[in-house]
Amino acid sequence: MEFDSDEAACIFYNEYARKMGFSVRKEQVVKNKKTGEVTSRIYSCSKEGYRPKDKRDKLTKNPRAETRTGCEAQMGIKLNRCINKFVVYDFREAHNHALVSEDVLICCVLNEVSPHPRVLNRI
Repeated sequence: MEFDSDEAACIFYNEYARKMGFSVRKEQVVKNKKTGEVTSRIYSCSKEGYRPKDKRDKLTKNPRAETRTGCEAQMGIKLNRCINKFVVYDFREAHNHALVSEDVLICCVLNEVSPHPRVLNRI
């Protein structure tokens, strides 16, 4: 699969994630040192990895719940300079957690008061 830009890949993976029932994080980016141009990027499930241990753990009275599960679902893209497009080089589909159905997602968005009209356009 090919994309004209890394942003086009991001839009595609976010749409795919929304339909499948998970959310996405921009995990890693590699840029050309001279031009600052993005040459590769990894988009991952928002539950990828684990939160680092907080240095203030002993002082924290009500720590936040752990939301990450070490999920390995991701999509990696690299710039192919011959065709000047981003090409998917790694796609991992398997999640290690339950996914949210689109019906539940729509219900949550409708019940949420959001200042962003973009949220309502997704429905």
